[in-house]
Amino acid sequence: MSTVLRCLALLLVAAAPLVAQRAPTARIPEGQRICDMSARIVAVRLVDRAGAPISDASIRVRRIRTRSLLERAESMGESGDYRIVEDGDLRDLRPAGEPFDVTFRKGTRSRTVRLLLGSDPAGCHVALLRGPTTIRL
Repeated sequence: MSTVLRCLALLLVAAAPLVAQRAPTARIPEGQRICDMSARIVAVRLVDRAGAPISDASIRVRRIRTRSLLERAESMGESGDYRIVEDGDLRDLRPAGEPFDVTFRKGTRSRTVRLLLGSDPAGCHVALLRGPTTIRL
């Protein structure tokens, strides 16, 4: 029995330094950022007066500063969601945000809303900084 106790004591003494070790830590230097690999989009939902989704309207997104159109805005399917910008557009956006006019048209009805688009606080992903996420046509 004393051999068993000696072996157990030896294991405990040998394992003690491993238990005392901590996971390595590091601080991110000031002014640097670490972004995750997720991809984000800014989308809005278009609905009719009853709240039903509208997926077949035309969309036009115009940057106020330059009056240029964003070409990649499009419907995302039957849900009535429309993609306005994605992370690939981040390099073209001012981080603090800039205004865009978004116009939807279907038949004789149209609606224009102003969105402020920019980046998230880390500067990693596009973000809707101000404006509605659901639009009634």
